[in-house]
Amino acid sequence: MPKRARRPRTCWGLNNHDGGPRFVLCGFIYFSADMPRHSGLVVFVLSLVAAAHVPVFGVSQVIILDYHSFLGSGTSSLDFSPAEFAAQLDRFLALGYHFVPLEDALDGKVQGDNNLALTIDDGHRTDWSIFFHVLKPRNIPVTLFIPGFSVGHDRHLLTVAQVRELAAEGCAIGAHGFYHNYMTSQAFKKTPSKVITEATRPGFSIYRMTGKHPILFAYPFGAAGPEGKSAVQKAGYAWAFAAGSKITPVRFDDPSLDHYYVPRTIVYRWNIASIFRSLSARRSSRSAFP
Repeated sequence: MPKRARRPRTCWGLNNHDGGPRFVLCGFIYFSADMPRHSGLVVFVLSLVAAAHVPVFGVSQVIILDYHSFLGSGTSSLDFSPAEFAAQLDRFLALGYHFVPLEDALDGKVQGDNNLALTIDDGHRTDWSIFFHVLKPRNIPVTLFIPGFSVGHDRHLLTVAQVRELAAEGCAIGAHGFYHNYMTSQAFKKTPSKVITEATRPGFSIYRMTGKHPILFAYPFGAAGPEGKSAVQKAGYAWAFAAGSKITPVRFDDPSLDHYYVPRTIVYRWNIASIFRSLSARRSSRSAFP
């Protein structure tokens, strides 16, 4: 049998311009080495390889943004004015990203790699006005993570009536601890009961406000030790979220994803410019493929 010589592999990028998954199409062409090229037997083998491992092609990815308050006081790196926040949202949209409900992402209902999910922590009183004046007119979904006890007891935070109204408007409401205490291993070693309280008590408080048991939990201060994660899981939550300044796209179909430590990207005044640069670069790298 004549020996075959394999020609180099050739790959073509397939770009789904609707935002769906993209793939790489690879072909191998074989020629009979001892026959004329025009009469040689050509065997063309095509393989469709999912390109999830290639960063430029990402599949069904979501970047979860984490905001906090909207006073515009200039006294906190976590605070933006309503006008600044609105301009940031418009810029995300102009870059070609779109906002998806976090719960849809968790349920595997989103496709593509230009998805953003918006979350807001702490239940600050500005959440109410920012929803009605900025988010609702743009039809942008949001998940509010609120501390079960503090809401309704702190004049800087939402009232119970406001939480009910926001939930009725379609805002997803998740737990953000009870008193907003640390849930790290160090905190557990010092006072285990405080960490357990953060996990076990906010669910009922939120249920009394909204009529729904929350299934989403965001760790106070964005971090938890294994003890805190275990307490949240035992309390019946389906997902729990950490937070940090690094941009970390999340693939919810990734079997290695820790459902009780899903990363989010905290938006600070000092990192918002780098967030836009990173997202713009991601879009540019994808558009390089036809």
